[in-house]
Amino acid sequence: MPAAGPRPARLAAALAVLALAAPVLTACGSTGAAGDAAPASAATAALPTAVPAGTELRVGDQNDLLQTLLSASGQDKDLPYKLTYGKFQGGPAILEAFRGGSLDVGIVAETPAIFAQAAKQDVKVVGVVQSSKDAVHLVTSPGSTAQKVADLKGKKIAYTQGTTFQPALLKALKNAGLTPADVTLVNLTPLDTPAALASGQVDAGVVTEPLGTKYLVANKDKGAHELADDKGLNSGLQFLVAPGAALRDEARTAALRDLSARFTRAELWLAGHQQEWVQAYFVGVQKLPQEVGEAVVANNGKPTVPDYATAVAQQQQVADLLAEAHAIPEKLDVSAEFDTRFDAVQQAARNAG
Repeated sequence: MPAAGPRPARLAAALAVLALAAPVLTACGSTGAAGDAAPASAATAALPTAVPAGTELRVGDQNDLLQTLLSASGQDKDLPYKLTYGKFQGGPAILEAFRGGSLDVGIVAETPAIFAQAAKQDVKVVGVVQSSKDAVHLVTSPGSTAQKVADLKGKKIAYTQGTTFQPALLKALKNAGLTPADVTLVNLTPLDTPAALASGQVDAGVVTEPLGTKYLVANKDKGAHELADDKGLNSGLQFLVAPGAALRDEARTAALRDLSARFTRAELWLAGHQQEWVQAYFVGVQKLPQEVGEAVVANNGKPTVPDYATAVAQQQQVADLLAEAHAIPEKLDVSAEFDTRFDAVQQAARNAG
């Protein structure tokens, strides 16, 4: 990475799209409200295939990510419906727009989907992709002697509540035989964590690229380092989600069926064209240095498309961690988050790819 990093606002943009942003939810109640309760069971009717003329899907995008991905991969050609993009910073704003009826589909990470279900918001997964499970890291403050997570007992750890960082930290503690009560959790934004680490305000912090490498390069000579056992902490799951209102409309559901297949093909294109993606998105759209884009892409790994049974099982593990830590009111059956009709759509697109 270059010695002079991008401005904080541009780093924020890069973080916002890393693993599709690890969007922040500050509380369960921020994603739903009374009267938003989801139906008792997922839809079982066959997905419609015919998209009527004039159909429109209003898309909640984050930092132009989905729009650029569909364009770069050629998956926005010959659409039988219109896509109208709205720009959002994080999953909570997208979920709030669902409640207001102004969006038909959006893109979020795994943790906001769990908080939405916990708040009884009527939202379903209609597309699944999975990136690296090693994209989240635990690093220490300068001068720390901690080598493993167990060494952090009694220490202060920075993380970002309501994001992928939260269950990742909970998993790290559990793997080390610790509980949240054994440490002091400090809720900071991703951009604030490196500064808190460097100044010694916290003993360790949860980070991802590009800030992880930027922090370690600047503080390695002072003793900052990554913990040895911080692998496999995040699920890597990212979702296309749609509100129940869109899925109860036959025209929009048919369009969502087509979009889910295009999303799948676009992600598989990204897996095989990572340098093109760096140029198209990080350099071309976000105006970031190539090195920053390459660091984020390398950290995320190549996306894959798991079947829904696999995704549900992994999402359940994340939800159980949050329930054990009382971050959500009660244990959830996360299978209710998924509209499993879209599983066949994605697998057909994957197999044909």
